[in-house]
Amino acid sequence: MKRKLTATFTFLLLLTSGAWAAEAAWWSSGSSVGYAQSQTPDDSSAKPSITDADVTPPRLTYSPNPRYPPDARAAGHQGTSILSLTVGTDGLPRDLKIVRRLDEELDNSAIAAVSIWQYQPASRRGEPVEVEIHARVRFRLYHGSNGKIAELWDRSDANDPKADWELSRDYFEGTGVPQDDQLGLQFLKMAADWNLPEAQFQMGEHFCNGQSSAPDYVSAYMWYALSKQSGGKQGEKMLKVLAAEMSAEQLGEAETRVAYWPEDPPKEP
Repeated sequence: MKRKLTATFTFLLLLTSGAWAAEAAWWSSGSSVGYAQSQTPDDSSAKPSITDADVTPPRLTYSPNPRYPPDARAAGHQGTSILSLTVGTDGLPRDLKIVRRLDEELDNSAIAAVSIWQYQPASRRGEPVEVEIHARVRFRLYHGSNGKIAELWDRSDANDPKADWELSRDYFEGTGVPQDDQLGLQFLKMAADWNLPEAQFQMGEHFCNGQSSAPDYVSAYMWYALSKQSGGKQGEKMLKVLAAEMSAEQLGEAETRVAYWPEDPPKEP
C-alpha cells in the first residue's frame, strides 16, 4: 500500500473563474431578491506558498447551495464571507475558521455550506496531500436600496480600491448598511493597501487619534507619509506635527517602513 503524504501546503485562493471554478447559487423568489454564492478559484491563481510546483491544487467536486438566512436578508445584511479551511487527503474540509466576518447568521450559513463541500484532494507526484486554503461565500441583495451596496461588494471582490473606500465610509457611518466599525476598518485598510491616498490619510488619522487603542505615532507617520507619496495633499501638515512629538528612533522606524512599502499592493489573503 502506498503511504499518503501528510505534509501541509498553503494555497492562496483568489476570486477567479475557469476550469477549476465551482459555484453554488441560491435565489429567493418574489420581490425580495437574495443571492448567495460559494466559489473557489481555478488552479492558475492558486500556488503553494512553499513554491512547490509539483503540488496540484484541490478541485471542488460538490458544493451545495448556501442558505441566505431570512432575518439577515430582511435586515439588509450582505457581503462576502472569507473562510480558511484544511482540505484533507480524503477531500473533506475541516478546521473551518472565519477570516472575514459579516454577521453571526451569515457566517454560520457560510460555515454550514462549506463544511459539507467535497474536493478531489490536492496531490503531489500522484499522492494526495493535505492543504490549507481560503474560500469565499457571497451574500448579495441586488433589490432596491440594497443594490448599491451589493455592487460595491462585487467591485471590492474584483480589487477595486475606490469601492473599498466607499464601503469603509458606509460601514463607519451606517449608510445603507448596519453600522460596523470592524468592517469599516477592514475596508479602509484594503483601500490604503492599494495606495489610495485618501484612505492612507485616514489610516494615519486612525493611528494618530488612537481610535481603537493608544495613539501609535510610528504607524500614523507611516500612513501620512504614504498618503503624501501617493499624491495626497493632507499628509504633509500632519507629518510636521508628528515629527515634533516623535523621538529620532521612532522617526527612523517610520521612515524605514515607508522606504520598504511596496509600489504594488499586497495580495489578498
